[in-house]
Amino acid sequence: MSCYLIEELLPLYIEGDTSAETNKIVAEHLHSCESCRHLYQEMKEPILLMKTPDPMPYLDEKEEKRKFEKRYYGKLLRRASIVFSVVYVIMIILYWLK
Repeated sequence: MSCYLIEELLPLYIEGDTSAETNKIVAEHLHSCESCRHLYQEMKEPILLMKTPDPMPYLDEKEEKRKFEKRYYGKLLRRASIVFSVVYVIMIILYWLK
């Protein structure tokens, strides 16, 4: 059997999802072919996944809400005070012009 077919069958062979006849053919080929045997050994080794640190550190919801409100309402109050000041100045100017 060709190496290409064995390479395609290896995942099924490793999982035990092949028939007894296919197992025999694959085992014989692995005994005679160094490159397929090396691939088989690589595929059979478990993959070690590195444990990564928690991507989201614990966030205090109340603190985050407070910071958001401070930023949002701070900008809102600043804008409102600017608009109020401009309107107030315009009203004073119009009063003096009469």
